[in-house]
Amino acid sequence: MIYFYTWNSSFLVAEQVKAWKNKFVSKFWDFNMLHIKDLNTVDNNFLIENTLSTSFLSEKKLIIINLDKETNEEKTTTLIHILNKVPDDNIVLFNSTQIDKRSKLFKELKKSSEFKEFNIKNDFDVEWIISKKYGGKISPEAVKTIIKYKSGDLNKIESELNKLLINFDYINNKEITDNIIPELEESIFQVVDDILNKNITQAIEKINIILNDTNIYWLYNNLLANLRTSIYILKLKNIKKSNISEILSLWNRWFLVNKNYRITYKEAQKLYINLVNIDKKMKSWKLNWTSPSDMLFELERILIS
Repeated sequence: MIYFYTWNSSFLVAEQVKAWKNKFVSKFWDFNMLHIKDLNTVDNNFLIENTLSTSFLSEKKLIIINLDKETNEEKTTTLIHILNKVPDDNIVLFNSTQIDKRSKLFKELKKSSEFKEFNIKNDFDVEWIISKKYGGKISPEAVKTIIKYKSGDLNKIESELNKLLINFDYINNKEITDNIIPELEESIFQVVDDILNKNITQAIEKINIILNDTNIYWLYNNLLANLRTSIYILKLKNIKKSNISEILSLWNRWFLVNKNYRITYKEAQKLYINLVNIDKKMKSWKLNWTSPSDMLFELERILIS
């Protein structure tokens, strides 16, 4: 029997693989199970022999194979060749969140296996998964906060919550804000929110905190990228467009459409142009400063003005 678990959530795929392993080991012992985590390092003969040969001491055998976008052509050919030869007593579980849906291997696996997708579409899906997994151990407000802090990455969220539960029986919002550092991406979102709400002092304070973990050039480029999205949204709102999320392909950032800011579209547009001009001046050698602190000064000057 062949199974294929894939799509955009590495956390959900990994949870299913873990469940398979635990259930199989409890029934058939671990010496009847093989987990190939890096397919490219495995010899082809080893792969063929272990996939097609049945267990000597058990009625079932489980072979788990991790796939990624770097699976080489030789391994791809071998896998396609053996798909229809797997004995009924062998369970082969393929899993991947990186495989190219256009590839021949993906198409062959989907056709030959019991195929299942594990998708996370938005933060509501993430909230549901966390609430289901941690039940009465975390408050709804804390769930929303850690999703923001870790940019919806379930693997990072699970790791942080498991560490907190060592010291706390119940996780309130305070346990999150006091003990967990937001991802840089989330910190940028907070800066953008402050800028668009004209909370410039708070924005500058957050910028200086972010610069403890990264450099001014990374911050500047990411600030521009996130401001650009918000300005497109403001522009489309300004001309009364209703399907903004679809127009901009926002996907899991759809919630940005529902945000309201103190800044007007014209003010935001002027701010963005002024910020872009920093890059333009740098590339044309029209700035008198050369150090990161000089660039930070220029960025702060524009925000304040």
